Amino acid sequence: MGKKQAIDRNIVDFLMQSNSLHELLSILEIICQNLDLSYLNPKLKHFKQFQFTFFGLMLRIKSLIEFMLFKLEPIKENHPEYGEIYFRLIELKRKINEADRLINKKKMKEGTSKIIAISKEYSFIFDSIKSLVEKTTG
Repeated sequence: MGKKQAIDRNIVDFLMQSNSLHELLSILEIICQNLDLSYLNPKLKHFKQFQFTFFGLMLRIKSLIEFMLFKLEPIKENHPEYGEIYFRLIELKRKINEADRLINKKKMKEGTSKIIAISKEYSFIFDSIKSLVEKTTG
């Protein structure tokens, strides 16, 4: 497999991962928007269910971002226009870690509102990714 084919394969993998991240963040956003705030009381049994679901989704989201950043390394060497996406993903990763920290500290309102904002922000990043991939792969 040639270098160009490997880069094209990385771009396709990156696009699929971007789509998966978009879906997971959308699911998490819907959960945060529709969650009854009484369930966010750490003294209730429902809180443990929320925390378990939240933990699983956040773990998958974090691992997807790590893998996307890994896939972007060789891509941005050959296509410097992907550099901006790379840095936006690093910033998104920082924000996700901050939201996770807030939830773990039982600051639910702040954490869920941050997650909603992250999901909306990623929608714009995802649109940029799709247009950039379309322009790159033509």
